[in-house]
Amino acid sequence: MSWAESTIVYSIASVEIFCGLVVNGFITVTKVQDWWEGRKLKPFDKIFFSLGLCRFLFMCCYIFNLANRAFNLYFYNIKVFNWMFNAVYLFFDFCSLWFAMWLCVLYYIKVVIFKNILLIRMKLRIPELLLYMILSSLFIAFASGFFCAYNFEGNLDIMIPPRNIETNTSIDKQLIYLVPSYFFGHFLPFILVSVSCTFLVEAIFVHIRHLSSSITSFTTPSMDAHFSAIRSVITIEVMTVMNFIVSVLLRFDFYDICNKEVLFLFAVFYPVLHSVALIAGNAKLKKAVIRVLHRIKKCGAAKKSGTKSQENVHVDTTTKQETKI
Repeated sequence: MSWAESTIVYSIASVEIFCGLVVNGFITVTKVQDWWEGRKLKPFDKIFFSLGLCRFLFMCCYIFNLANRAFNLYFYNIKVFNWMFNAVYLFFDFCSLWFAMWLCVLYYIKVVIFKNILLIRMKLRIPELLLYMILSSLFIAFASGFFCAYNFEGNLDIMIPPRNIETNTSIDKQLIYLVPSYFFGHFLPFILVSVSCTFLVEAIFVHIRHLSSSITSFTTPSMDAHFSAIRSVITIEVMTVMNFIVSVLLRFDFYDICNKEVLFLFAVFYPVLHSVALIAGNAKLKKAVIRVLHRIKKCGAAKKSGTKSQENVHVDTTTKQETKI
């Protein structure tokens, strides 16, 4: 990669990372503020907080990676640092995917009306099961990341994964450690998200047909609300599928068929875009965004009016001095 191409890639990645820090930092701070005001968080808010914090730290891993490459720090040449960074990166990557998966599953359980007794009990016990969900996600992410980072002797640089694979034996050796880790870290959450989104869209369509046939006053606003929910679910599913494809190509393309730099930019963009979609679909976070924008607008207006008043005072003073002369 030439100097010009590197500059373009690093610049775009820096903008994406900055946006990711802002968006996920906003989610984290908002949920901390909600907890501070009520000393209590609902299950969805706890998952949102965990996801926002995890992705914020995940963006910090990207910052370290870019700094290491931009300033030629050569941290990956030190075996201990290379192992530690790989483990931390994989942990936050897998954690964010598991927390995003739990949001989809919990939303499906919350919205859909079940007739199965087991599912009804699970729906009622979500607050009790939430701690086990979070702890199990942390354990799976840590175990998968540690297993891969500890046993994999090569460089798991997230910017440009290892190339120079000479023999099939070395590829098989890498797959022994990569496949189990990415199965539990990426593939399993991807499958659960896809299943939840599919069942959720199906349930919404069934609900629409039921309402339209049984209620004569099924108005357009109600239809818009249902179709808006369907669009949100499909958007999240499409982003999840694209992220899974990019992750597979980025990590398992041993023969450099795809452009790794482009895949890297897509990989960084997913946590940002997915968090934005979650904010757009959450009423509390959307209201918090509106409040922040309103305050920024008020501060800008106050600063502008203050500047104008200072200019008017300056003009009046100048006029008086000229009159005296």
